[in-house]
Amino acid sequence: MQLDLLENTTTSSYPSQGSLTSVETGQIPTKRECTKCGEVKDLTGFHKTSKGKYGRVSKCKPCCRKYARDLYKNSIARRMRAYEVNFIHGYGLTWETHTELVLRSEGRCDSCGNKFTSSKDTHIDHCHTTGDVRGLLCKVCNLSAGNLSDCPDKLFSLIKYILETRYNPFLKSEDLHLSKTHK
Repeated sequence: MQLDLLENTTTSSYPSQGSLTSVETGQIPTKRECTKCGEVKDLTGFHKTSKGKYGRVSKCKPCCRKYARDLYKNSIARRMRAYEVNFIHGYGLTWETHTELVLRSEGRCDSCGNKFTSSKDTHIDHCHTTGDVRGLLCKVCNLSAGNLSDCPDKLFSLIKYILETRYNPFLKSEDLHLSKTHK
């Protein structure tokens, strides 16, 4: 589309890259047509870019905002669908049974009782041998159970170690501080 509103400029006032000027006329347009909505708008209605024609992107600012908003909404829908698929295929749960688990635990970790702040904090605890779902855990408890291989003996050994060394540490923090400053 030939734009009739042109601004007289010299080619030396603009960099040669990015095709900001027309080699034949030495003029740049002051308006541009949006490739999405088709409206002709002032160049200030387009975001700047080093790669686009006239140093502007091809879609106007409102079309760019709408595109980003739609992309975000679709992203949330895709993540929710993937989350549901993970429940069904990974653990044999449906959205309803997962909701029952959350309600049963009153929005808290079944192990430590900390409140879940978001859905990312919620981890489905399951037995790796049988595949049975045991409940919902926070990230820390879920990682701890996994690192201990769901073995009670390892957990009791860790508890014993923590209790024994709690009041009788090998090195006290004051000793560590002095050893760092007096080498």
